[in-house]
Amino acid sequence: MLQIFGSLQLCASVQVPKVLGGLQSESLYIDTNTNFTLCRFKEILFASLAKCQRLLDTSIAISEEDALKKFHYIKTIGLEKFCSFLNQLPNYLTEYPNVKLIVIDSIAFPFKEGSISLKQRTGLLFRLMADLHKLAVDKQIAVVLTNEMSNRLGLSTGALVGALGDAWAHRCNIRLLLCSDNNESCAVLAKSNNAPEAAVKFKITREGIRDAN
Repeated sequence: MLQIFGSLQLCASVQVPKVLGGLQSESLYIDTNTNFTLCRFKEILFASLAKCQRLLDTSIAISEEDALKKFHYIKTIGLEKFCSFLNQLPNYLTEYPNVKLIVIDSIAFPFKEGSISLKQRTGLLFRLMADLHKLAVDKQIAVVLTNEMSNRLGLSTGALVGALGDAWAHRCNIRLLLCSDNNESCAVLAKSNNAPEAAVKFKITREGIRDAN
């Protein structure tokens, strides 16, 4: 469940005011597996707003109602609905030009349907990836795709790898692996086009994701 907490934290953080180094923008959350819970997002969002309020040290209140309006939620259960919405995504962003973050949770779930072959799935995935990449560049929008992990059986041992295969993993510009062990959570930057590999520990609190220290 680390991926859902990370996604919710990003959607909250994108609203941080520019004076504090944030984007002061809106987010679009595309839910493909019904992991999203509004009450949990409210906890994270309102905690983020309260922290911004303290840092700004101003009497101007940040409205929780207005903050929720900057979060756009779309449920696309099933491959057909998912692909249909992505085809309409450019029009959606024209209607909501302040969206600067798109989260798809998860990219793998719609493709678990057995109605298409492996070849068809691979072709469709790469076409969608190309369209999302073009949209991200043209609109200057961050696109975050969550993915499940699965076991790959080898000759003697199994390996934990991302779903959808190696080709898909290499197609992503940045890969961030989230893991948890012995009550500790860790984020590993496994691939980046502008930063070295790194790892950092974090903790999940009621207010959201915080530094482990």
